[in-house]
Amino acid sequence: MTMAIENLEAALGAIVRGIDLSRPLAADEVRTLEHVWRERLVVVLRGQRLSDPQLIAFSRQFGELDPPGPNPYGEPFIREHPELNVISNVVENGKPIGNLGDGEAVWHADMTYVEVPPKAAVLYAIEIPPSGGNTYFADMCGV
Repeated sequence: MTMAIENLEAALGAIVRGIDLSRPLAADEVRTLEHVWRERLVVVLRGQRLSDPQLIAFSRQFGELDPPGPNPYGEPFIREHPELNVISNVVENGKPIGNLGDGEAVWHADMTYVEVPPKAAVLYAIEIPPSGGNTYFADMCGV
């Protein structure tokens, strides 16, 4: 399958099709994704099915991973993969399974409290509601 790139009509964003993130990417695929990301700031790759190790491996192709922000519950959400953060509104046994789940993140900018913020964030949606639940992005460099 050949990679196809479709720029969104908005000032930022592109949809990339024809790529399977569950496998290691070729160097030219990584370069293409990074180029699209630098040009369009947001890259959407729909229909992916990734295990936690595959998500981590995909993310590491773009550089060293930064640890997630502070967890208010004092322990990683995924013990086997503490480098992953979980954003969820699900509560199990009276305890949230993730951060920022019940309206806490109406608006925010990732990791702005560190001196050198990460160059990117990888968001992987596991469960999407039938309506609503949208994630919006703002171009903080746009004029």
